[in-house]
Amino acid sequence: MSVGSPMVARLGLANFLKEARGKRSSAEAAAVAGFSKATLSRVERGESTISPGDARLLMSHYGVSADLIESLADLAYAAKQPGWWQRYKSALPDWFSLFVGIETAAHRIRTYEPEWIPGILQTPEYSRAIIEKGVQVRDSEELILESVNFRQRRQEKLTGESPAGFQAVINEAALHRQVGGSEGHRAQLDYLLALSQQENVDIRVLPFSSGSHAASYGSFVLLDYSVVGRDYALAYIEYSGGAIYLEAEEEISMHRQMFDSLWQDSAPSVETEGLIKIAIQRIGH
Repeated sequence: MSVGSPMVARLGLANFLKEARGKRSSAEAAAVAGFSKATLSRVERGESTISPGDARLLMSHYGVSADLIESLADLAYAAKQPGWWQRYKSALPDWFSLFVGIETAAHRIRTYEPEWIPGILQTPEYSRAIIEKGVQVRDSEELILESVNFRQRRQEKLTGESPAGFQAVINEAALHRQVGGSEGHRAQLDYLLALSQQENVDIRVLPFSSGSHAASYGSFVLLDYSVVGRDYALAYIEYSGGAIYLEAEEEISMHRQMFDSLWQDSAPSVETEGLIKIAIQRIGH
């Protein structure tokens, strides 16, 4: 079974195990597999995983069908495989690993960014200019390069085989903040225009003329993904030194409505292209 990401496999397994256990006590269920109640609790929260054999024992005890048991055993195996992002561990904060793991498997990505070009759309020069301002890495050339390469690797989600559907709303302010010097900024905007020509990528600019909008508090990302035929969604909000992950139905619904409102207020594709070209013309003036 391919779920696209060990992180998604782990979360999917957690959801299935928790649902299948139902009203059975966690102590009873843990005893069946021969581990502690605390271990089962961590597994059901998606914080750790178990072996395929233990997954089979639990699901058999829960009365799950044989076909589904094998699918969940496959999930347990997939959850233990290393993710591609682990090779960038020194450049990857612990709190960001969950996001990258789900982004890797997402079939739809929607994002709003008021200040910068979204990280998954950045050129190396643009990324480097932002990363160099971070106090954690300012004196480490090796870490800067690894962080830049990590952002470039993420772009394969948009440009590789079976790319995700991607929608971005970018505040007009981000087009005019020169990052990476005039040449670096021009290259970033040119790249934005090129990416917007891909069938799976739809980029819109939220113009100054639109006035107030639904996301004045800041950026967010919506990720849609599937596990064993079930659909899930995650809303991601980043702040200095950490992130908030939202999965409750009402929280997802609220962010979907916010994105839809932003999308409606944004300039259509042709007008967005014009706004980006105007920003390019203004560079160095």
